[in-house]
Amino acid sequence: MTDSYDVVCIGGAITGSSVAYFLTENSDFNGTVAVIEPDPSYEFAQSSRAANSIREQYSQPININISQYGLDFIDNFHENVQVDGQSPILAYRGTGYLFLAASDDDLAFLESQVAAQHAEGAMTRMLTPSQVADEFPYMDVSQIAGARMGSMREGSFDGWAFFRGFRQRAIHNGADFITDRVVDIHTVDDKVTGVRLASGRTIATGHVVNSAGPRAPFIAEMVGLPLPVEPRARTIFMFACRTPIEHNVPLTITPEGVHFRREQNHYMGGGVPKDDARIDYDDWETRHDEFEEQIWPAVAKYVPAFDRISKVTSWGGQYAYNTLDHNLIIGSSPDLPNFWFANGFSGHGLQQGPAVGRALSELITYGEYRTLDLSPLSYERLAKNEPFHESAII
Repeated sequence: MTDSYDVVCIGGAITGSSVAYFLTENSDFNGTVAVIEPDPSYEFAQSSRAANSIREQYSQPININISQYGLDFIDNFHENVQVDGQSPILAYRGTGYLFLAASDDDLAFLESQVAAQHAEGAMTRMLTPSQVADEFPYMDVSQIAGARMGSMREGSFDGWAFFRGFRQRAIHNGADFITDRVVDIHTVDDKVTGVRLASGRTIATGHVVNSAGPRAPFIAEMVGLPLPVEPRARTIFMFACRTPIEHNVPLTITPEGVHFRREQNHYMGGGVPKDDARIDYDDWETRHDEFEEQIWPAVAKYVPAFDRISKVTSWGGQYAYNTLDHNLIIGSSPDLPNFWFANGFSGHGLQQGPAVGRALSELITYGEYRTLDLSPLSYERLAKNEPFHESAII
């Protein structure tokens, strides 16, 4: 390892690893890359505590396109990340996403997003209650006005394997992953020049990527730039059902904001806490009360068989929540053009990781986007207080 790298990524989970991957895969990039990560076990990384799903069902074309690239990357995962013919087993399961509508107004809201989805090639379809009953006979359709279903491209996967694929290939390509913590960032005039680590080591660099998840505001503060990102609690529950369900159980989003899907022989569920407030950065507590107070009532309301379930396990996680508009923040500030943001995914980090890694590698290598233009999600919208509105938020 050297004391000088062309690019330093701060945070080594999916985003930092994706940036390192795409830079080192690009034959036009001839530099060196380091990823600084204080916890090599990644026990408290968002990537290891996520629900690990991906969808096309957004209202904004750019968000649809971001996920579609993620789906394309998943389709070719082995070829993309293999090292000596080996790659982690992704275990992708295409099930689709099913959005339920409780009222005619809810149904109209779901239908209002379909034109944008179809324009981008997403194969979504509206379903009447009787069509839902035909396709998912385990559901109580008396509780809904209809639904929207995505294609079987949408689904879930092993997020830990996904992350490891990026990381192992980046290391194979020459990227260094350094176990340490960034405690200061050096700047001269309007440029980042280096980072200082907790170990006392200083690394000179030409670019810094802030990929620090919920802790990204700490990194931004080091260079005097604001970042409206904060940690929000999310708990995932695994539960067993005493009555077998023999049909596809897609990732289903109820009108109450609770979601559930099949996970091998069990089911996985979660939702937005009723008191969705900022939490401490070190708070990874499992909110056990949510299961009986929020999750169970909602899933049993739409799936009668879920009236007889038992919790198998659960774990606490965090969203890096963008308080401005719940959308990704990418790019740099005009005040510091070689300090790059990749923050505020608000729960979409795994599915957006491939497109974001590719986009930042293009900005760093070419000074512009070459494939998918993500400029509507730029950091500059924060200073202008111009939210980028996405209505299909879970």
